[in-house]
Amino acid sequence: MNGDLPSLGSRLSRLLNGGFFRPLSRPTAAVYVDCAERLVDAADESGQVPHDEARLLIRDVLVQHPDIQLDEDEGGQFRDLQQRAAQFFNKLLEAHWLEPRLVSLDENFVLIAPPLHALLEMLRKLAENRLEELRDFAGALRSLCKDLLAVDSDGKSICFDPNRLGPAEMRQTVKDLLERVERAGNQMHAVESLILQHETAQRASGSARETLDRFLVEFHAGQHMVCYDALQEAGLLPRLAAARNVVQEALNDPFTKQRLAEGLAVHSKLDSVDAYGEAERQFAKLERLLGAIPKKQRLIDGRMADFSRLSDARYRYQTEMRGRKPEQVKAYLDAAAALHAGKSFADLAAEPGMPLLSPTVEILWGRDALSRPRSQRLPVDLSVATPPDDSGPGAAQDEIRRRNLNVLTPQRAAKFVERHLPAKGTRISTETLRVHVEDDLLDLLAVLAFDRGPSANGAPRTVRWRVHPVRADFDTEPARIPRDAEAGRLMERFTLERTH
Repeated sequence: MNGDLPSLGSRLSRLLNGGFFRPLSRPTAAVYVDCAERLVDAADESGQVPHDEARLLIRDVLVQHPDIQLDEDEGGQFRDLQQRAAQFFNKLLEAHWLEPRLVSLDENFVLIAPPLHALLEMLRKLAENRLEELRDFAGALRSLCKDLLAVDSDGKSICFDPNRLGPAEMRQTVKDLLERVERAGNQMHAVESLILQHETAQRASGSARETLDRFLVEFHAGQHMVCYDALQEAGLLPRLAAARNVVQEALNDPFTKQRLAEGLAVHSKLDSVDAYGEAERQFAKLERLLGAIPKKQRLIDGRMADFSRLSDARYRYQTEMRGRKPEQVKAYLDAAAALHAGKSFADLAAEPGMPLLSPTVEILWGRDALSRPRSQRLPVDLSVATPPDDSGPGAAQDEIRRRNLNVLTPQRAAKFVERHLPAKGTRISTETLRVHVEDDLLDLLAVLAFDRGPSANGAPRTVRWRVHPVRADFDTEPARIPRDAEAGRLMERFTLERTH
């Protein structure tokens, strides 16, 4: 990068000294942000709003925040809402979020300051936790891997081919990839933030039922699981590793870096030496960001393990504390029965520490005095498994990976299909197929659970298959359906066909 380029703080000095960010540090920051968003939405194509309309919009925002106390310089000393809006309008002008524009005596406008658009965009990203935004995570990573792993007819990578891309195209390609991978990283930060929010709420749970509900229902149905499942089940981690290798090859290729440097030199007006250094920096940053996604995924694994241990400890604490109370009450009543044995209720009324809450005592006789039989319910063990003594973040992550070995995934199904059906259109029946070990049986069950999966040969393609059961031929006579033995178990016969 050019050594003469001023630092970020120097480039922001005009905004910092002018008080551009000062409204965000005030207690009324929410009012400022809402006013800015309403004004930006109401602005025309040229970014201007009529003066009177701007004050009306500010008044509407103040009505929506009745509990926020305004300072005196913001109009807090006024009772009239119009005066408050006018004073708040002046504060927006003072912070240079708005700029006055006088067209004529009858036409008075305010312009939206250009930095305000960038500020609102940043604030929206900070507040972004919508489910539909997180669902874009898997699609963004698939598109990123598809572009980086694109090959020509000879199997050669074409993403950063200097013979195909000109300087401007190379610069735009690298810039687009950097923006997309940065957004994917920010979404993973949002996933971690959501897990921490669940952890904070779990620490404040008031009952064992609430603890179990949050752990077994809310947590596993939360928005954070969208990104987590995308990495775990869609087979994106191996493809990300392959995409990172493509970037590393470009980083080590002087011709690719030279082509990018030519585009940067023209676009940013840099000399050849600085442009080449900037090209190396951009490729290194892209490679580092791609490598950071699996590391962040492992960090999220640790967060989820921490939440599981917290829920376990919280549940045990709540159930054990609740379980001691009946024992304490029983011990108190047994001691009272032994101390006051043979005494009447009238005698107990005079004893210290035994005030009777019932003014009268009713004596039951006959069948009403008999104890009613109670239906005994079998005890249900709701305890969480006790973690081993050497439990820690590493052990919890190893436990999660060990359990994932038995998970039915599209990857293991596609691997099974490619192993037994090497070409499109081939078929195999369970009559001739024989699996003997438990792992192969899980692969076969994964084939029944999915109809497609990523190729296990490293090629960026999808393997598809179709299952043809014979049950349809014996609808009225299910007892005649043939069954085949697979790994010591019987299953109805079916035919597996590879379609792609």
